[in-house]
Amino acid sequence: MMSPKNIETKKKSNLVKTLQWVGVSVISVLLIVYFLVVDTRGSQTTPIIGTVNGTPIYYTSTSPYGRAFRSIETNYQQRGIQINNELYSYIEDIAFRSAVVTVLLDKIASKNIRVSDNLVVDFMKMQFVDTNGIYNDNAFQSFIKNTSQSEKLRIQKEIKENILSQTISAELFDNIKVNSLETERNYKKTETKRDIEMAYIDAASIVENSEIPASDLERYFNENKNDFAQADISYIVLESGGVADNLYKTLNDDITLFEKNAIEKSIDTNNYRLGYVTRMEMPSRSFADSIFTNSKTNTLLEPIYVNGNYYVVLLNDIRLPENYTDVKTDILRNEYLNANMNALLEAEKTRQSEILKNAFDRNNNLASLNNNGNIKYYKPSSPFYYNQGRLNTADGNIIPESSEEIFYRRVFSLDVGSVSDVVKLESGIAIIKVLSEEKPNMNEIANLDSYTKAELKNELSFYAENEWQNRNIEKARVKRNNIR
Repeated sequence: MMSPKNIETKKKSNLVKTLQWVGVSVISVLLIVYFLVVDTRGSQTTPIIGTVNGTPIYYTSTSPYGRAFRSIETNYQQRGIQINNELYSYIEDIAFRSAVVTVLLDKIASKNIRVSDNLVVDFMKMQFVDTNGIYNDNAFQSFIKNTSQSEKLRIQKEIKENILSQTISAELFDNIKVNSLETERNYKKTETKRDIEMAYIDAASIVENSEIPASDLERYFNENKNDFAQADISYIVLESGGVADNLYKTLNDDITLFEKNAIEKSIDTNNYRLGYVTRMEMPSRSFADSIFTNSKTNTLLEPIYVNGNYYVVLLNDIRLPENYTDVKTDILRNEYLNANMNALLEAEKTRQSEILKNAFDRNNNLASLNNNGNIKYYKPSSPFYYNQGRLNTADGNIIPESSEEIFYRRVFSLDVGSVSDVVKLESGIAIIKVLSEEKPNMNEIANLDSYTKAELKNELSFYAENEWQNRNIEKARVKRNNIR
């Protein structure tokens, strides 16, 4: 058997070191998904969420999209953040971008790097090492024995793809050389403070709270009817996976016991029969996927794990609603907004820009415009740095969009004492005046310790990577399908 270090590559020691470093992070993210998350799609046709230069991006738990989606979703869940449809739409956007970048990087890496099968196997085995560092070969051999050849090949492909993309990313962006002029320029940028005042209109809030004509909702429903498939389900919610597995076996033998067990054992006894619900109303994306990837109705599904609980689900029926009124209004409205938000928001920004400009032309005192229609006035509690993060006013109100890169670019591109034209930010429009600026003492840069200089290098690496992503995504032929 070949050594796990047998990597064929056109690069030498730096690449090997990078691969060794990448290995741990790749496996911790990727193989946990393979081994601990049930892929309910089985041998069915794998759906495609989009393409990059003709290369498909699959909508599965093991694809670049699926791994990114689950990683972001898990991060929110661990922080106790309730994930609604709007946030899921945001996660989808970030996960799709991550998948596009992975494919683009993989194309570069595959021309220069080859990863041996033995290394992939060793990475697989790492998932069968317990917290005491003891490798369980029996568990690994059981996995090999009970996993189909096609599934093992798919796992191998996904591992190699992730290794390649992360390796080339590290080679491109982690080894940036930073000279003294770049350090000084970055130090000046990050250590300069500015004080501003701003008149702002939240265009996104206006769109989200606007009335949508019933005719628009009906047209959207008719054009996307398949997205609103409804499942008639009943479920039993349990806190223990072992109890859920045992109950599933019992009910699989005698399904007539379902209602009795739902009433006696479920921690949600009042709502065990949901009736017809869309995927948007279900506890999580993975839960919905488990439901709608089943072709059989009147069937009991294996326990589904969601947010700390286990669901034993009875799938009674699946249907397509006939009319838009068969879907809950708030669900249909949210989906309509999600699908059309970019166009609606841009149109609303344009309308509100005229309103804000006219108000300022009549009275160029920004503070006096507060509460003039939708206009709000903000002033930070103190001068702030570039990319400092979310800012507050003196009375504790959050300054909108002050955590966005575009906000800081606008603020720090103006001359001190100048007033901007109406500027479009991510979610609204604003007029900004720069009141003052505090420049750093450049003599202090000589006293920066090695940790601070490393932080500066990391920041430059981040900007370089982000710029590479933006430039290459813009050049690529990217197509995204509506999978909801």
